[in-house]
Amino acid sequence: MKGFARLATLLLCCLTLHSAQAQPVGVPMDVLHWWTSASERKAADQLALQLAQAGVQWKDAAIPGGGGMAAVKVLKSRVLMGDPPDVAQLIGTTLTDWADIGLVMPLNAVAQRQRWSQVLFPTVLELVTYKGDVIAAPLGIQRINTLLYNRKVFGRLNLSPPRSWAEFEMTARKLQAKGIRPLAWSDEPWQISTVFETVLLGDAGPALYRELIVQRKSSAWMDARVERALQRLRWLRALATDAPVERPWTESTRELMADNAGMMIMGDWAKGELMAWGASPVRDFGCAVVPGTENMHLYSIDTLAMLVSARPREAAQEKMAEVVVGQTAQLAYNRIKGAVPVRRDIDPAALDSCARDSWETFANVRNARVPSLAHRMAADEAIKDAVAQTLWRYLTDPRMEAAEAQRRLASVIRAPSAER
Repeated sequence: MKGFARLATLLLCCLTLHSAQAQPVGVPMDVLHWWTSASERKAADQLALQLAQAGVQWKDAAIPGGGGMAAVKVLKSRVLMGDPPDVAQLIGTTLTDWADIGLVMPLNAVAQRQRWSQVLFPTVLELVTYKGDVIAAPLGIQRINTLLYNRKVFGRLNLSPPRSWAEFEMTARKLQAKGIRPLAWSDEPWQISTVFETVLLGDAGPALYRELIVQRKSSAWMDARVERALQRLRWLRALATDAPVERPWTESTRELMADNAGMMIMGDWAKGELMAWGASPVRDFGCAVVPGTENMHLYSIDTLAMLVSARPREAAQEKMAEVVVGQTAQLAYNRIKGAVPVRRDIDPAALDSCARDSWETFANVRNARVPSLAHRMAADEAIKDAVAQTLWRYLTDPRMEAAEAQRRLASVIRAPSAER
């Protein structure tokens, strides 16, 4: 009986130890974000793992919804109820909006300890700096002007990724002749806006793009190059579908993976999704740039803001910022997410071919780095949504001429500025 008692005690101790190991450890941090696809979920889990090792528990508050619109609404609601999350995925101009009302905790001490001014790309550091304060921890740089193509289909038909719109048209014809959709497509407004801004960058060039999107000069929207981009957008949609179709970007990515579509214009998070499903950038798909945007990087940068609340979380919030900007987390997270590190001191040989081209293009000071409007880098939520809705109306109403769409775009770009 004594031996049995000792065995029972030992078993109880083992079970207790196992239970303790299975429980989340560290200071719990409520993180609100919209990473809910397969690759996004894996990337968030990788961050949680890195943080757990540093004594911080990632308490997930994921909000589904393309482009983060639903998450922004939930965040506003929680703040109004007096229950803000400890950490929120806030990107681009929304960062400064929240900082202006005093809800974002400065990270100056972290930035100084980790020498962010030396190790981060200047464009990244500028994005997360406002009124002299560092207000967010940058995670990764996404390239919007990405053209994904199906390697197996292209190899079977002896095709090369198109470098010009003339080549794109020839490629599309060959794909259509074999019963393959040339371009995966969705009429979701934010996806239309994503395609349009990358086409616009190629047709307008970086200088005019900045006038249109960054400086928001209303008169510039009447330029003939904008008209050409709008006409090209309609042409692309006609190649892809003959009826309105709104579907999540993941479904379009599935179409590419299933050999039902030859190409897809989407941010390189679609690359991350393909890899999460088991596809390889060497064997199954490839990345190129949208025609006309060589040596250009249309970017969106993911960032995490530490929010002010009644809960004493400052030390854990600073620790989170330190971890996610560190080299180990940067490489692990971005390999899964499809983005590239925000640090300029990483070895590009550690990246896959798609990511290496993105990182090296962004790193080269001679190249044009321009912010995305569709993904909150260059305009506030109201302008972003108004532009997306205007483009959606233009594509879904064949009676609207490109000139009319130009006038409407000029109006929605100008109107919010006049209200300030």
